[in-house]
Amino acid sequence: MSPTTQTDPSGGPATRLRIGWIEPHLRRYGGIRRVLELANRLVTRGHDVTIYLPDDQPMSCDWMRCDARIRPVTSGFDDQLDVLIFNDEPQWHLIDLFRRADKKVFYALHAGRTYDKAGSWESVRSGVDLILANSTWTADMIEEDTGVRPPVVLGGVNPDHFRPVEVAKEYDLLCVGERRAWKGQGIIDLAAELAGVQAERYSTKDLAQSAMAEEYSKARVFAVGSRWEGFGQPGLEALACGVPLVTTDNGGCRDYAIHEQTAMVVPPDDPDAMAAAIRRLLDDRELAARLIETGLELVAERFDWDRAAEAFEGHLAGLASGDTPPLPARRPRQDVASLRPEVTVVVLAWDQLYLTQRCVQSVRQRTDVPYELVLVDNGSAPDAVHYAKLAADVPVLNDRNTGFAHGMQQGLDAASARFVAFVNNDTVLPEGWASTLIKHLEDERVGLVVPAVTHANDPRIVRDQPGEHVEVFDPFEAPPPAVVLVGRAQTLRELGGWDQSYEVASGEDMDLAFTTWTNGLEIVHDSRVLVQHVSKGTAHKLGDWRSLWARNRGQFLDRWTDPTWAPPRIPSCPPEVHATNIRHARAAAGWMRRSFDTLERQRTWRDHARSGERRIEELRGHLDFAERKLASGTAQRLTLRRLVLAAWRRGKRILPAPVEIRVYRAGRRLVRTIRR
Repeated sequence: MSPTTQTDPSGGPATRLRIGWIEPHLRRYGGIRRVLELANRLVTRGHDVTIYLPDDQPMSCDWMRCDARIRPVTSGFDDQLDVLIFNDEPQWHLIDLFRRADKKVFYALHAGRTYDKAGSWESVRSGVDLILANSTWTADMIEEDTGVRPPVVLGGVNPDHFRPVEVAKEYDLLCVGERRAWKGQGIIDLAAELAGVQAERYSTKDLAQSAMAEEYSKARVFAVGSRWEGFGQPGLEALACGVPLVTTDNGGCRDYAIHEQTAMVVPPDDPDAMAAAIRRLLDDRELAARLIETGLELVAERFDWDRAAEAFEGHLAGLASGDTPPLPARRPRQDVASLRPEVTVVVLAWDQLYLTQRCVQSVRQRTDVPYELVLVDNGSAPDAVHYAKLAADVPVLNDRNTGFAHGMQQGLDAASARFVAFVNNDTVLPEGWASTLIKHLEDERVGLVVPAVTHANDPRIVRDQPGEHVEVFDPFEAPPPAVVLVGRAQTLRELGGWDQSYEVASGEDMDLAFTTWTNGLEIVHDSRVLVQHVSKGTAHKLGDWRSLWARNRGQFLDRWTDPTWAPPRIPSCPPEVHATNIRHARAAAGWMRRSFDTLERQRTWRDHARSGERRIEELRGHLDFAERKLASGTAQRLTLRRLVLAAWRRGKRILPAPVEIRVYRAGRRLVRTIRR
């Protein structure tokens, strides 16, 4: 397949390219504006452009003109394309499904790893033929990450929508009003308060593009508070509208925001500095006028969409024709065999693709020892299965949900490292987690290690900030949940691994903990490692979680109170120690059964009490009705009396004692009324 040649509108020869562009949506974001501005101009220049969206997204754009064709992503897998582009990092694995795309491009709209964005590690290492960056800072970050610097294609400003407009100034301070934390709206609000002004927000107004120039022009100062930006389109738009700009040094703005020349640039997260800059521009009209003049000159000189589209087209055409040299070798995915992994990271996933991608991103970016990633997929949807194939060092793919224990055991069976970490897919691992946790396992007395987590049902390990202590759990107390669990692979195999007799999920982690304790091994909690945890991010799909937990809990208690059953014994555990610990385990399980039975009775009583309260309210209503209607004759009174007594005989058996007494008294009042 080769591109077709035609004559462009200016009379020169041009290569007509068939271009595909994968996007997550076409909602109103700066990155999407960039895509549409470039795509529209590529269409104008004679290229065939198709934007592919997830099948569940609207196949339209309601806020900006879109000249490109819009189609569901699954409809394009067999399309014949000269170039396929993606820019949203979580979608990196989709490019492999476009089987007839000749060349593939990643157009980086930011350094995704600064945002902890899923897929950012893989995107710059995926099998693309070219990487482009939207700003100098994005290129700097990719070069730092991979050792290869991508070409930069800057964006532009559409003068139809962003230009100075002669209107009265209505706002001392204007901002976008984004609520995403890293956008720094809280810093802008605090700075506005310190500067003695009100911050106006345009994001809440749903303005048409044609109204944006007037909105910007109403402001005396425009503020950007982001910690990071791949580029930062609103700041550039403010310059194009002739509005003095105060911006944080967020990286992407450095292509247009030059301190005291085109903008006032302040450190991120510094409301005092931002307030001082806002106040200075409001008070110093000469400085504000100078920034406006130089800002407009810079926009005219460097930020024209037609020139940007021409540069972008040149990269694509060179790639399609073979004139662009191959992408230099980047820092590759680790070669597991040559690294001799020290830890095998087992991630178990069942759908919830975005959660899995976030988890894998943290594994790739923050595991500080040689490792291998085993990704076990438990019968997910096709896109998640395809992701697992590409993202894992060792993929394990099940055609159905085989349960938590079975999936984790498959990961243990596949592990080649000395240590193994079992990781739920709804987690994000912190820097240095691996070396900190496996260090404890150098002590042969330690069997398992767990970190602190942000959410769990066990308050002992829940924190919102990393702690400072390391503790050993008392044997046979409540076992810690297996959100992240690290152990020696050989020891775990000797312990029997994960018991697969437990239904779907729950109970198997308690079983493993008790087996560990009966073999004289310790379970250590290191609060210095704090793992972000969604908490039941996948388990909520199971429906009646409480019933499943009750069944598996019953299985655990039946097993561990059975005097004829014994858990495996590892060679290093003396038989007499094992026997003694089993007796302790049975005693603890017996106590747990009594405790759970008490809690269940209390829950049942509460449920009955709530039901009784509702019945009392209903009965009161019936009493009021009956007392008004009883003057209609003896036969009806006798019939009503019989009905009341029959209802009482049936109902009193299921009512808790306090409720029974209250219903009895109400019934007696009704019977006395009937007899009168």
